[in-house]
Amino acid sequence: MPHFTFEVKTLAEKRWLVDTVFESETLALKRANELVKANQCEGVEVTRERMKADGTFSEKVIFKQMLAGPGDPQVQIVPIEDANDCQSLEDVYGLESRLTMWKVLRKYFEQMGLTPSEVLHNYGALAKLMDNDPPVYPAAIDRIATIQARRSGQDARERRDELYSWANIIASRAREAELERHLRKFNLTDYPALLQACEDEGGPARRDHLVRCMIARQFYVERNFLSKLDFLLKAATPTLDRGALAILDGYIADVLGSATVIQELLGNRSNLCSALIALIDLMEGKEEDKPCSAVPDLVEVLRRLFADGCLPSGAQVLLDRVKVQIEGRQPLNRANPEQEEAAFSQLLNRLSSPKGITGGPKMAEALTTRCGLRFPEGGAPGRRRAVSAMLGMIRDPMQKLRYLINIAETQTGEVTMDVVTGAIDYLSAQALDIHGFINPRLPSTKKMLMVSDLQRALLNSAIPADLRTRVVDQLDEMLAHFVQKDGFIDRLDDPVLSLHERATRLVKFCSSGVLLEGRALQIARRRIAEHLRQPNFVERLTEGCNNPADAERMVRDFHQQLAAAGFAA
Repeated sequence: MPHFTFEVKTLAEKRWLVDTVFESETLALKRANELVKANQCEGVEVTRERMKADGTFSEKVIFKQMLAGPGDPQVQIVPIEDANDCQSLEDVYGLESRLTMWKVLRKYFEQMGLTPSEVLHNYGALAKLMDNDPPVYPAAIDRIATIQARRSGQDARERRDELYSWANIIASRAREAELERHLRKFNLTDYPALLQACEDEGGPARRDHLVRCMIARQFYVERNFLSKLDFLLKAATPTLDRGALAILDGYIADVLGSATVIQELLGNRSNLCSALIALIDLMEGKEEDKPCSAVPDLVEVLRRLFADGCLPSGAQVLLDRVKVQIEGRQPLNRANPEQEEAAFSQLLNRLSSPKGITGGPKMAEALTTRCGLRFPEGGAPGRRRAVSAMLGMIRDPMQKLRYLINIAETQTGEVTMDVVTGAIDYLSAQALDIHGFINPRLPSTKKMLMVSDLQRALLNSAIPADLRTRVVDQLDEMLAHFVQKDGFIDRLDDPVLSLHERATRLVKFCSSGVLLEGRALQIARRRIAEHLRQPNFVERLTEGCNNPADAERMVRDFHQQLAAAGFAA
């Protein structure tokens, strides 16, 4: 029979020290709670150590809570400089608002072992925040209201009063859910039963609200972030419907907002660059090239869920953390300062792709800001040098264009538009055909898709209209030339095939969205028109079809495909 011991540890000066060892989990947790209430250290942790039959040991953290410590001002708000806009009360529940809450109340949440969703859906948690001493709640409201009012032009006092009013409604909703006493026996241990019990109380919106409140009630007792994450991941089964999975995703995203959790998930990393790349790999569901051995088992569960696209909110939170770290001034390779530029280049390459910078314009600006730290100039001159330096580090022409499209939508893009437009002019002038932008070894369809996606990105970009139109038209000319030279249309219109199959393949290609409206698409349409003008086209189209009803249906379906492909009725 395995033997268990329970170590109660305290954190002081970044070192975990053993306070007491028990053979009873109850006594160990009781001692941990006493230490938490005393608040004389930086953190309290209880680990369960198990001696196996072979004499080896395994260890698991069963309780962990970070503390303010005596006289520590850690529970003050973080003086943020940006906050999302909330147009309505419902926006407060959204991910962007919860991210803002995490940023301004980070120290409070880490100390209390709480997340924004718990505060929004548990009356006790919200009331405790409102009554906290020092008063972080009014300070947070004031800070967010000031930022939002400055951006919208609204009076700051009016905005503050509006936020207070919304908070009162949120508290009322959470308190009302507490009255549903019959639901208290349900929790994440049997998530389907919790979903069903809450569904019986009303429609989808009512169900989701009650489910979130019941999870918040369970988590208000369980203050260990990793334990919360473990509960959530065990509940996230493939059989769940999208709405039920979205509730878990929201809570998982909130837990991933904790710096403590991120540190636990990453384990010991050699530098910030490797840690950020590990986070990117995780959120994209990819295996690491050089995985860290000392990470919790639930990391692989998370990775699989990210790979399956089940946690979009969780991925956004991790991406936001990557962006925030890139925007900061902490070295990417503190141990080897001479490798700082190489580390940045590695990170830039990881975030760059033919579809643009992962994270879009905001990430592009964060990277450009980080790149600009190496230059002594500030203001517009420094930003121009940074954009030019970024272009020098991105080797692939398509990725250069995508970066320029991303950065054009930012404040940096506004003050460096001359550099941006000059670079786009240069890149487009250098390209003789589509292979000036993309790898010639790619399949033909992939090439056309990539160029069409680039055209769409340009059309929706902040690039000046004249340049935007000129480059899009140039790409269309290149595509038309490629379609003719490559023989792609001829391969679709293979004379060995029946007319019905040839015409259907051409029509489906025209309606597939592979090509935008333009010369290249017209080439395919002209080939279809040639078939339509053939004598006895309908007879040839239905050749081999002996049933008149089937022939009629075939002609009807083909005309519907023609309409979808842009042919007038």
